[in-house]
Amino acid sequence: MSTLKQIVNAILLLIGLFISYFSYAANDQAMIIDGIWRGELQVQKGVYLALGIEVRDENKTLTLSSPNQGMYERAPTAFLIDGNTLTFKDEGLSASFEGVIEGDKISGTFTQGRKMPLTLRKLDESDLARMQYEGKYTGDLLVNENSTLPLALNVAVIKDAYSATLDSPSQNSFGIPIEQITINDESLRFTSKMIGAKFSGESASGKSSSGDKQVAVYEGTFIQGMPMSLSLKKVTQENAHLQFVPPTFGEQGGAIAIIEPNETQTRYFANHNTSTQYEIGSITKTMTAYLLAFQSLEQQLHLSDPLTLFFEDGPSLKLQDLATHTSGLARVPPSLSNSLDMTNPYAHISRDDLSRDLKNLSLEETAHPHAYSNFAYALLGEVLAINAKSSLSEQFEKVLFAPLSMQSTYLADSALMRSKKLAQGYNTLGEPVVAWEFAAASGAGAVVSTLDDMSNYARHMMSEANKDTALAKLLFTPYLAIGDCCEQGLAWMMRKDKRGKPYAWHNGMTGGFSAFLGFYLDGSRAVVMLNSQAANFDKLAHDLLSGDASLQSI
Repeated sequence: MSTLKQIVNAILLLIGLFISYFSYAANDQAMIIDGIWRGELQVQKGVYLALGIEVRDENKTLTLSSPNQGMYERAPTAFLIDGNTLTFKDEGLSASFEGVIEGDKISGTFTQGRKMPLTLRKLDESDLARMQYEGKYTGDLLVNENSTLPLALNVAVIKDAYSATLDSPSQNSFGIPIEQITINDESLRFTSKMIGAKFSGESASGKSSSGDKQVAVYEGTFIQGMPMSLSLKKVTQENAHLQFVPPTFGEQGGAIAIIEPNETQTRYFANHNTSTQYEIGSITKTMTAYLLAFQSLEQQLHLSDPLTLFFEDGPSLKLQDLATHTSGLARVPPSLSNSLDMTNPYAHISRDDLSRDLKNLSLEETAHPHAYSNFAYALLGEVLAINAKSSLSEQFEKVLFAPLSMQSTYLADSALMRSKKLAQGYNTLGEPVVAWEFAAASGAGAVVSTLDDMSNYARHMMSEANKDTALAKLLFTPYLAIGDCCEQGLAWMMRKDKRGKPYAWHNGMTGGFSAFLGFYLDGSRAVVMLNSQAANFDKLAHDLLSGDASLQSI
């Protein structure tokens, strides 16, 4: 009996070994996960973007999509499905993902400047059936008899639901969160808490004479303080050519300076000249950071000082957190949604508004991820004014504008400051818009300047950086890395060109202007670009700075 028992035990052991082997072998093979997987990436509190992958041909191909941003079937630089682990990297997006496959779910971390949790869910047949509603829907909001406002609704299918955002191109507002959306053949409805708006529309598509369904159109009412008519039509291959085309630099007027130690090249567009003034938008943040560094060196404050020294109801943040976009604060002050004039959105914001915004924050809203924040710089500007027992405008004049001979530069904190030499600004559609005032948000983007004055500022920054002064050490120290692309200083972004040579840069945009300033830290070259139209021309600017494009080629 003992011999028989030994034989049985041996057989059971062999069976166990075989089971263990095949289990290991199965786990060692990549899981076949062909299909469409989608999830929502929280880029900041209350702001989400749909992100997804599609795997085909038994794991042989993988593409990325972000329908809210109009990106479809982008091939990443590399991807790997190994056992139950999926990873991909896209060098062009400076992004990567690593996740674990668990049935119809992939849980992991998406990294683009900072690490963000992302869960992808596989779309089933009912989800795929709703793909007919995915896409961009555009229309002109009838504000009054003489004015319209272009809007674009971006709809993405996710597991058992939709993810949507709203764009207002002429106001340079993109990715406005949509909290609730329903869409079908009969109707379209959505709400946005951020801008206090909602839309309700009925299908006006009907059918063609042949019986085929026509392009989706929803006619209805958009309510934001008052009801306004809006018709949204889906963008297709057939009508895509009728959609928005980004403007080129100088289309409505502008100016460029390429600055080298022994030579400065300039070019003006349209009828602009040396006296023409431009809103420089967020390049103002570099000046606010300059003032922060100056007050720190003068021992008037410290970068580590808490915000609560100046705003009692503020969260536990350091001034450095505000200056390096690591405060975790929202992109814009929450009180911005109270604006009665979205063509001049910051004009009403007071110091009391900013204080109330801080008081109403919840603790989880200040988790210190890297997130670009006008709110943070609005606060920082007010902190510097409070600390100096002065106004931000007076401090800028005393510390920057007068010493650098920037005689045509000022802070547009109110309509009283508006200059007759300020160029007419145009939105991205080429329509004239009013100049912006910033009130208590001036530290985020209120400076108005000329090409000559901004060239003086660029030369001064290059000189400070090249001499590696105490001021430069504060401004250009890399406080953190942002993906594989850049490093964050005090306001300034630092990166390297394709030859490995480091430079600092910042751009800016308001409702009717766009701007760029960049320079090499060794003082060899700088570029200033000022445009009297809201448009993104960053690639051209970086190419001009590196020498990959010339002034004559524009």
